[in-house]
Amino acid sequence: MKKCLLPIILIFSLGSAKEANIGFVDANRVMKDYQATAAASAEFNEFVSTYRDSAATLKRQIEQLQSESETQELLLSEEARLRKQAEINALTASYNKFLQDVFGAGGKIEQKNDELMAPLLQKIDNAIAKIAEQEGFQVVLELSEGVYYASSDLDVTDLVINELNLEYGPTTIVTGEIKKAIVIFPFREENPEAVSAGLGQTIQDELYSVIRGFSTRFTITSKTTINMEIVRRGLGVNVIDENQAYEIGTALLCDYIITGRTSKITTKVEYTVVLKHVKERREIARRTSSVTEVVKLSETLNNDLRALIDKIEQ
Repeated sequence: MKKCLLPIILIFSLGSAKEANIGFVDANRVMKDYQATAAASAEFNEFVSTYRDSAATLKRQIEQLQSESETQELLLSEEARLRKQAEINALTASYNKFLQDVFGAGGKIEQKNDELMAPLLQKIDNAIAKIAEQEGFQVVLELSEGVYYASSDLDVTDLVINELNLEYGPTTIVTGEIKKAIVIFPFREENPEAVSAGLGQTIQDELYSVIRGFSTRFTITSKTTINMEIVRRGLGVNVIDENQAYEIGTALLCDYIITGRTSKITTKVEYTVVLKHVKERREIARRTSSVTEVVKLSETLNNDLRALIDKIEQ
């Protein structure tokens, strides 16, 4: 069972090894300092935590049934006892299948890990290739792979990290500055097709994947926290009005909230995403988009959220 993102080995090669200029990179430090890795790790851990909670719930149900069976053993008829045991056996079989499907080889956890790692590895490979070309190296080796000594002049780790983190802009925070807090609500589903597709939750998930990349500049109130607060107040995703959204944002000590609505007609998905200032109770900016292919939804949401975040920093 995989519990964390997999480590990687970085090896990049160009041309002949004969008389090649060789550079070195520390893969562990690249993974540690690349901002996208932290965001992917947070998403992965949240994903695992959800399934762990589900597994724990199933296990408690089995234990409760077993306890009831033992307590009532003398009171139950043979037929009732057999029914109870059959129920326990069926639930145990479901529990074991759940563990295999989720935590076993090729299961949901492994698939999620691969899904998150694949784009990061590609970006890292591209960054190494770019730095190698800029610095005139024909070969870049990973420092942990049997390299006993490497001159600091040949170490391109910092260059690779800087190249990878360019998309996040400046990462330094003024001493004493308190990061602003932001939260993303699940989107209101405007029609039955959107409800059936669970678009409101899907869009919230996608936006959280994007906003984790801004964790050095903002305190990001978790998806679990906002969803639990909505449930605690007895509200549904599709019945939260503007005042209630501001009240929830205030209760969670957020400076900004992101809300929105979405609809779906056959393959066409439309949505509006809105950034609001909680204390001032005003809208800062909004973006409305539509896509005809669900596969493009993630990219469009990414672009729209980054455009809204830019409004905060202006």
